[in-house]
Amino acid sequence: MGSKICINFSINGVPMSAAPSTQDIIALLNVEEEIRLRVVPGAKVERLAIENASLKIWIRTAPEDGKANKAVISLLAKTLKLPKGAVTIISGHTSRDKRVRITLI
Repeated sequence: MGSKICINFSINGVPMSAAPSTQDIIALLNVEEEIRLRVVPGAKVERLAIENASLKIWIRTAPEDGKANKAVISLLAKTLKLPKGAVTIISGHTSRDKRVRITLI
């Protein structure tokens, strides 16, 4: 029969029942307004979690021709209710580990 997959989100080991809030994500920003990301491309469901003091993002898009990077920017901007131009990938364009600058308006 089918198997079930249970995913538990946590912040510093404390279980969460839902995705991180805007405030949780903003709290991860350093003084340069940058955040560390771990991206999981090709996921079945798009979601976010905080793990090890960085943001983990699952996106459906495959990592080809910059499409996954565009999806990361779009998802972060939508989650934070910011324009896409306020989210910029600083490093890690071809890696799952990225640094992103978020310009708060």
